[in-house]
Amino acid sequence: MPESSEAMAQFLHLTDLHVVAPGKLASGVLDTRTQLREAVDRLMEVREQIGPLGAVLVTGDVSDDGSPESYSFARAELERLELPLLLIPGNHDDRAAMRAAFSDLPSMPDAGLIDWFAEVGETCVVGLDTLVEGQGGGRLRPESLALLGQSLAAAGDRPVIVAMHHPPLRTGIKFMDAIGLENLSDLRSLMAEAKGDITIVSGHVHGVYRGRVGRHTVFTAPATCSAFALDRRIDAPVGFFKGPTGFAVIDTGPEGVWSLLPLSSADGPYPF
Repeated sequence: MPESSEAMAQFLHLTDLHVVAPGKLASGVLDTRTQLREAVDRLMEVREQIGPLGAVLVTGDVSDDGSPESYSFARAELERLELPLLLIPGNHDDRAAMRAAFSDLPSMPDAGLIDWFAEVGETCVVGLDTLVEGQGGGRLRPESLALLGQSLAAAGDRPVIVAMHHPPLRTGIKFMDAIGLENLSDLRSLMAEAKGDITIVSGHVHGVYRGRVGRHTVFTAPATCSAFALDRRIDAPVGFFKGPTGFAVIDTGPEGVWSLLPLSSADGPYPF
């Protein structure tokens, strides 16, 4: 794999791949293996337009069923991007199977929670494991919060990305907020004193949302496989849609741009 330049400050942000074992469909509907392959094909088409990249950051739900086959397929597809991989688990993931598939990554711990600290160029990236196996909602354990505190102190005045699957915000979509981050207040308390340029990125909600934890910005990226409609009615129907899907590009340079890109092509450009 090519090494990252010290000046590199851009990341691909993918989330909620929901890959399944061969011959299966996620939720009985989604061919997520084909969707991921096509997503990587599309990413490779637009790679030159995006510009230099330092790493691929995947914020959980790599697998839908936790099967070893789903992780080996996801790894093979992501490797086609020829970029360093940084991954955290989501509520659909199996921690042991995920660790086995990605055990050789420098960021992957040998045991315990899949929490890590990485440096890509001048950017510090902190991955936090919010998976509570057997349930949809997430939680930040004391050891994860301790790692975050230590990492922010070590980062100094460098830009920091904090990645977690369950976003520290509420979307207003009742059935998703019901399986959100349980202990948001613990993160708020820790971040209240944090200085510097810190951006929190997440997945889980299969859509684009922007919020804050104190003065620090939170972004969620769209999933590569499906979406949830923004419907805040009490009696809103529960379920997903096949689109829109997409990914994000995080730029931690001086202007700190976060960009959304769809996974579908469009006609053009037309003169104006």
